[in-house]
Amino acid sequence: MSLFYEGFDPDIQSILLSQIRNLWTHSSTAIEGNSLTLGDTAFVLEEGLTVSGKPLRDHQEVYGHAKGVELVYRFLDSDTLNEKDIFALHRVVLTEAVMDIFQTVGRWKNEPNFTNYIGSDGRQHWRQFPVPENIPCLMRQWLNRFNAAYIQPQDMESAAKIYADLHLDFVTIHPFFDGNGRMARLLANLPVLRSGFPPIVIPTEARNEYKISISSYQETIDFLEGVKDIENFPINPERNYFRVLCAHYWKPTIDLLDEAKRMQHLKESGRISEDKGNDQGGQDGLSKGTLPENNIGRKGARKNG
Repeated sequence: MSLFYEGFDPDIQSILLSQIRNLWTHSSTAIEGNSLTLGDTAFVLEEGLTVSGKPLRDHQEVYGHAKGVELVYRFLDSDTLNEKDIFALHRVVLTEAVMDIFQTVGRWKNEPNFTNYIGSDGRQHWRQFPVPENIPCLMRQWLNRFNAAYIQPQDMESAAKIYADLHLDFVTIHPFFDGNGRMARLLANLPVLRSGFPPIVIPTEARNEYKISISSYQETIDFLEGVKDIENFPINPERNYFRVLCAHYWKPTIDLLDEAKRMQHLKESGRISEDKGNDQGGQDGLSKGTLPENNIGRKGARKNG
């Protein structure tokens, strides 16, 4: 297994991983309404400080997601994903959640959950996701599909398709009371990372397009709340459209990786000195598939925005 950040000098690797973490965290939390900008997110994670006037919850969401990114990298050391791994990630991501017997963290939901959506008829409707008693079976099926895809390296086209399908199925099952989108955007990237690619990150400017595409797909499933078998999730034009979107959303992290490769080439050719790299605050190198425990809250290699 060759990971996308391997082969770089430690300072360049550290900057690249910080950039990916900052973008991934900002984008995924902003999609859910977080008010911190990309610059705010980088500042909070790299300096360990808060942004004046911004809600505490928004800071907690950012910290939780960044810790979730660290845990996802650690998952790469294992050849399979299991229910306990998903629960552990949920507890990390939802650091801001208030403990409640009806809003469980690190366990499947125990109450039905709903959302409002605008249907193809232009009117508002209720959507109920699969009922709690069906979640354990649906998620076992989801994990079976995940692990079947995870065990083999994928080419770029296949990795994007697998990401889209795992992502779409997870948010359609909606197994948790909260955090389903953030969890899907983390977990579905594991086969992508394991295949040697950077994560697919949904751009904040695509938020509306992304949410509408998911809702349009879910609208095609009759009696969603009663679904017991993931095979009832159709392969249809709406799913294919979501696959196309996800492949397109890859560009920002691929651009960051290409820039890191360019900097590595310049350094190897002697056009960037070691001292210049160190002046940018490069952190220690990272071991394969893991991030240091104290990566969050330390001074980062470079601030954005």
